[in-house]
Parts: sequence; C-alpha cells; structure tokens
Amino acid sequence: MKRSNNAFTLTELLVALGVISILCAILLPVIFNLMPNQNILMAKRAYYTMQTVVSDLINDEACYPDRTSALINKRIGFDDGFGNPNCTKWSGNIDTEGDANTKFITLFEDRLGNDTVDDKFETADGINWAFSGKAFNKASAGGGSINLTVDVNGRDEPNCGHKGKSYKDALGTGDDANCKNRENGFDRFQVTIKGNGQIVINEDDEWAINAVKVNRNITSSKNSNEEDE
Repeated sequence: MKRSNNAFTLTELLVALGVISILCAILLPVIFNLMPNQNILMAKRAYYTMQTVVSDLINDEACYPDRTSALINKRIGFDDGFGNPNCTKWSGNIDTEGDANTKFITLFEDRLGNDTVDDKFETADGINWAFSGKAFNKASAGGGSINLTVDVNGRDEPNCGHKGKSYKDALGTGDDANCKNRENGFDRFQVTIKGNGQIVINEDDEWAINAVKVNRNITSSKNSNEEDE
C-alpha cells in the first residue's frame, strides 16, 4: 500500500510566510493609527475630573452657601473663605473669613482623595496637579480666579505644553527650551478656574482644547505615543 504525504512543502511554507508578511505590513500601520492616544485620553480624564469636582463644590450649599443676593458680606462662590459647621473639611472660621484659596484647594484635593493639602500633588491615576496664581477674592471681578496646571502622564517626558510652554513655574519641573520646537506629544496644560465655577483652558494649549471636545475622535493620524496639533 502507498502512504499519502499530506505535509506542506518548503515552497508552500515560504509562500504562506510571504503572504502573512504582506498582510502585517498593510494592517499594522492601520492598527497603530487607530490606537487611542494615551495623552489625549488622560487630558480628557483630567479635564472632566476638574469639571465634576468644581461643579460639585460650587453647588455644595454646606461649604459654599448662595449669597449672591446678600446685602452684607456678598459672595459669588469660591471667593468665600468662611467656614460652615456642615462643611466637614472647612468647618472653622465661621464668623471670621479664612483664606478662600486655601479653602478651595483643601476641598478640591479632598474630593480627589488627597489627604494632605499642598499646591502640588499627584493622584492615583498618575496625573500631577499644581495650583498657582491664587486670587479668589470678593473684590475681584467674578470672584477672582485660580490656576490649575496638570501633567497628564506624571513624571514621564516630554513635560511640555503647547507653544513651547513647560509650565515649570507651576509644576516645578520642565524646560521651555526643550519644548520650544515641539509639534506633538504634549502632556501638560493649564486651566483658569473662576470664582463663579467657570473653567477656561489656556488658549495657548490648543492640543488640550481639542482633546476635551466631546465630538473629537480620540484616535490620531500619528502613533499612540504622539499628538497632533
């Protein structure tokens, strides 16, 4: 009896490997281009976290009671430094006004699970946050404001915002010179939080403005470690 040989020949194996190689060359760039840009995802996360916390605080009657129509000691929102018995993290200074900036930072960081009050802190998701330009004040238009700068990937490079900004003064690390000619891969941006609860992204941080748009495609024409303008 004759035995049938069902094994592949060397030529057939080489042809199969050639086909697989061609398919990989075609499909891999497409797959990589469709991978979500991590910095964009984290920028969205940071911004929506800010929105949630700021909205919760501005509407928290225990910590920020509405006194916009008051004749005496009128307050808009975050320009209020007074304590309140029902505001557990800022219950002191009920009759004497405290520092409105410290009050806001204390309550903001508490909402993010940070036990210590510090102008610079890191959250469990690896985002670095830094408060600066602290100017909540009843005498200022709109109740004043405070700046909040974030580094969405923490200590990882490049530590750059758009238009050559490293935000070194706020975050304590970075180099404007290294960011000067960068066109993609941004990981830092800054917002201004106003006393009435409005959040405005620094107009120079175009990448962050685009990143947080709800209708924006989170994929990029570049690979997942890069960022478009």
